[in-house]
Amino acid sequence: MKSIKHVKKQVFIVAICLLLFAATGYTQAESNLYGVIVGVSKYKKSENNLNYAHKDAIDMYDLLRLRSDVSRLVLLTDELATQANIVKTAEKLFSQARPEDIVIFFFAGHGDTGMFWAHDRELWFTDLRTVFRNTKANRKVIFADSCRSGTLRTPGRAARSNGNADLGDNVLLFLSSRSDQKSFENSDTKSGLFAWFLMAGLRGGADENRDRLITARELFDFVNPGVRKESGGSQVPVMWGNFDGDMVILDWR
Repeated sequence: MKSIKHVKKQVFIVAICLLLFAATGYTQAESNLYGVIVGVSKYKKSENNLNYAHKDAIDMYDLLRLRSDVSRLVLLTDELATQANIVKTAEKLFSQARPEDIVIFFFAGHGDTGMFWAHDRELWFTDLRTVFRNTKANRKVIFADSCRSGTLRTPGRAARSNGNADLGDNVLLFLSSRSDQKSFENSDTKSGLFAWFLMAGLRGGADENRDRLITARELFDFVNPGVRKESGGSQVPVMWGNFDGDMVILDWR
């Protein structure tokens, strides 16, 4: 199984190739990518602060803007990442998407059963579910690097059940850990462990067949074993939802 050092070298080579393809005749695909990227390192209660969550969000934003116009991306970090601002921003941006588009919600920060911790308070999965149900995009993705993020795939509090049936079709959740696990930060890479492998995969490391399309199946096959190895099996990412394994997450053509 590949180490972070080996993956860094592999991703660098693939990324250079992808950028060369982009520089020599890239034509904007008909589908657009809309993204709300959230990272919270500084919390209203400072004892809860993290080290790299805000940086992971910035890195994800920089990655996605290579394939999307900045008018379709919003970055919210720390004090800007309040519960109300996250929901309002996602509702407004994702409402612009068409059926052929993809919407991506990325969150890095603290999490607990059925929710994420925004800067000021809980961001329940039910809040995001409502946003996702109202967008017309046929491809909907949630990336979450937070402790116990795997609880998003199971009912939480009785009054705030996650209601699996309400998710709809073509919704992919890629969660950094199982429901009873922590999600770790890595001081060597200065990032969340899951976030680092996720972005390495999206940059091209997951492109197993070298067709310059990063699919859901390819991404899982790249990220899951990498995180499991680096964490010694104490953090296991999970992918869940009603979607086709060949769903294209990122198109580098």
